Amino acid sequence: MYRMKPATRFSVYLLGLLLPILGSAQKPLPDFSVRELTKGKIQVSWNNPYPSCIQLAVQRSTDSSKNFRTIFSAQSPELPSNGFVDNRPPAANKWYYRIFYVLQGGDYYFSKVVAFASTAVPIMIEEPDIKTSPKPEPKIKIDLVSIYLKKSEIFRLPREEYKKFRDSINTKTKDGLRKITDNSVEWKPSEKKSKKELIIVFRKDGMVRTFSKKAYQQFKDSVIYQTRDTLFAVDDRYKALHLFVPKQKEHISIYRNDSLLMQVENLLYKKFRDSISFKTKDTLYQINNSRVDIHSFVPKYVWKPSVYVYTNAQGYVSISLPLARQHKYHIIFYDDDGSELFRIKTIRETELVLDKANFIHAGWFSFDLFENDKLIEKSKFQLQKN
Repeated sequence: MYRMKPATRFSVYLLGLLLPILGSAQKPLPDFSVRELTKGKIQVSWNNPYPSCIQLAVQRSTDSSKNFRTIFSAQSPELPSNGFVDNRPPAANKWYYRIFYVLQGGDYYFSKVVAFASTAVPIMIEEPDIKTSPKPEPKIKIDLVSIYLKKSEIFRLPREEYKKFRDSINTKTKDGLRKITDNSVEWKPSEKKSKKELIIVFRKDGMVRTFSKKAYQQFKDSVIYQTRDTLFAVDDRYKALHLFVPKQKEHISIYRNDSLLMQVENLLYKKFRDSISFKTKDTLYQINNSRVDIHSFVPKYVWKPSVYVYTNAQGYVSISLPLARQHKYHIIFYDDDGSELFRIKTIRETELVLDKANFIHAGWFSFDLFENDKLIEKSKFQLQKN
């Protein structure tokens, strides 16, 4: 059975006290970019490294660091990659964008500001991402409750999660909760001593259960050796259980013409890139570390004179069909703008010459030649001026 040495117990205890302080350290910011799709349409794209994100909003301003307004709230803020198109930016020479996001547990941040001018390169404004006062932004309601135990903040919960925690304390323990402010409470352990020295294990959604010292040792060993969760000692009686949150797999988004085709894990991207390079003629352009655009190969059109329809030495249009008596042929002629000129519904001669007057003017003309109602050639020819 695993036993903690006194020095180890002290370290765990100290870590439990420092945990709230460490939890407030600066989080890495979501990577986001701004670009102009067409005139009057601006795309904001981001990559969110936190699967625990519960709220993400795009905000816009026309005067840099002031008067930001929320213009979009993501329905699925936990997605690793997403985007939004600002179809109606206000009349201004420059627009400023930033992202506001809230993590599960209560931490909330603003990203750096990106300044964007039409047909210009986006400019990064180095503004420190300092957690601001709890004053809510317009259209964003932040309702967080801080839980204190022995003068240490152990959790900061959204209002709905706090209700579950409160109900658990009220129904499963003899402890109490003392209101400090509208957004903070103190957890007051019961002063009544139990005949047995019980250990209480809790997590952010409430109390897990109470254990005797012997039962707690078995529980702790099962957490250590059979899970990736973590136990933190608040004191000799209270232990906080922090559930393991797996790291979100990093993806690279593949786009074509601003449409998301797929998302490929970073480890599998090399195979995808090699398959594009060796099995197709398409081209990949890396926009940033998380986005790649694929450009489809467009073969260059090379015109070849037709063996069936062509201009002869005298400048007339000749139609040569050696099998005209064995098959049914018809042909449609088009002007250079694609409009239909005329058609010959049935061709019975193997050699047929058409007068220039049928084509009105000199220049390029196209045609569709059908054999037994099946298209066998689509090409063009040129008539020279007399």
